[in-house]
Amino acid sequence: MFFSFTTSLSLCFILCSSFLFGQSLKPSFILPLDREPIVTGNYGELRPTHFHAGIDFRTDQIQNLPIKSVADGYISRIKISRGGYGNVLYITHANGYVTVYAHQKKFADKIDTYIKEVQITQQKNEIEVYPEKNVLVVKQGEVIGFTGNSGSSSGPHLHFEIRDEKSEVPLNPLLFYTIKDDVKPELNQLAIYNVADTLQENLYSVLPIKNTKGALALSQPTLTLPFNAIALGFSGFDMANGTMNKNNIYEVKIYLDNKLIYHHQLNHISFDDTRYVNVFSERIKYNKIQKCFTPSCYQISIYKTILQGGKIYLNDTLTHQINLVVADEKGNSNYLNFYIKTNNLQYYSTKKPLINVTCDKDTLLKKEFVETLFKKGTFSKPCFIASYINKLGHVVVGSANDQLLKPATISIKVAQPVIGKESRMVMMLDNRCVGGTYSNGWLKAETKSLGAFSISYDTIAPTILLKAKNRGNLSHHQTLIFKVGDNLSGINDYHLYINNVWTIVEYDSKTGLITYNFNNSTRGELLIKLILSDNAGNINTLEFKTER
Repeated sequence: MFFSFTTSLSLCFILCSSFLFGQSLKPSFILPLDREPIVTGNYGELRPTHFHAGIDFRTDQIQNLPIKSVADGYISRIKISRGGYGNVLYITHANGYVTVYAHQKKFADKIDTYIKEVQITQQKNEIEVYPEKNVLVVKQGEVIGFTGNSGSSSGPHLHFEIRDEKSEVPLNPLLFYTIKDDVKPELNQLAIYNVADTLQENLYSVLPIKNTKGALALSQPTLTLPFNAIALGFSGFDMANGTMNKNNIYEVKIYLDNKLIYHHQLNHISFDDTRYVNVFSERIKYNKIQKCFTPSCYQISIYKTILQGGKIYLNDTLTHQINLVVADEKGNSNYLNFYIKTNNLQYYSTKKPLINVTCDKDTLLKKEFVETLFKKGTFSKPCFIASYINKLGHVVVGSANDQLLKPATISIKVAQPVIGKESRMVMMLDNRCVGGTYSNGWLKAETKSLGAFSISYDTIAPTILLKAKNRGNLSHHQTLIFKVGDNLSGINDYHLYINNVWTIVEYDSKTGLITYNFNNSTRGELLIKLILSDNAGNINTLEFKTER
């Protein structure tokens, strides 16, 4: 059956409704950087293990650009860490939002003075504090810090978020700002899935999408499929003015014969749901395919309309129209029109699958040598997780292809622990240490992946090397730099003492460098002592005297 998709009313609804949600979110926020805003990573961008929770503002690799508070408020949280957001500030505003400013090089003076006093009092380099409401009050436009590359950042930029104060859920910042964007999203591939098996979709084909004079089309406008349980996916990107960076697409709709059957918007994604990205998408060669259908278990709030899980079940051999519509936050839209039909009306799977883990309740799998706890929501569909001991003596639980939305707890029976070294015992997943705690004959650890687990012992202390330029007299040096590392469990903590006084240092885990910046008044003979520990409790100390 054919249905028209070209009426002005339908087009107005489909192409204009996408940004109506954003029009209501207009608090009086200014931009955090005093420069033309260019977004190099947008909200909901598909990262390897998570949805991007904010937007990245380009700084052209420049550090120390002033960062401004976007509205009046107070600093409600300060965190300094080697990974994640690095040096990050959270500002609570009276309008019910919290803004986040991550990967900073340094904080503004009053914030820096406050946090350093806390660091020295607690003798902690990496720290997280929650100041009271009246302690660090800031005004709109006040400089709160400076751009940098701290934490897990891959280059200098400002990662910026807007969160709901009560739920702490990150919201899409592009719904709050009027940033120039008249570039519509692009589609480059259409994925066709066979979903006859209700527990396992199968990718049938990936078709290129042509863009001819601004119109998207398939090479064949009608697809005849040998199955009638169908689901769709796509690869594509969105861009904005002033950048060639390819960002993710904000909104997707699918119409079957003019009826909306699927609709998602990337507006508010909870951190509890962020690993759902690996269910929502999959990498096919060089492209990320976004699936326009849902698994049997999901709680994520991106879906607005879902009929039959977004899947298409054809009960006839007639031709049906499909309209795939994509849009950005500003309402710039693009669409692909094509037709589908089937020559096979048998779509239900007759194979009865083995299932020992459900997705809607906690499941504990027990064997003599291993116990595995999967919390409710760890999987997006019921599945079978096998546990056995392989030829190498490793305990295999599931496989690396199993997608965990929450960490699983693995407990391995230790037949013959090395006496006296129980505290140094760690669990390995393939060649990666996942840590663990030993008690009463069992080694227990949390893991975000499954596969082959084994037991090892970390008895080697972390390494410390003094950078060559810091050997000898330090009269002409402003910094003291150490290169540190660990062979297995990873660096846990680090403390530097100068003349037996604890001092603040910075640790960049990307480079393995611990840096201390000298005060100009620090002169004379100095006793330097760095104490470094790993996650298995091994400790190394480097101590020396020098002149400055």
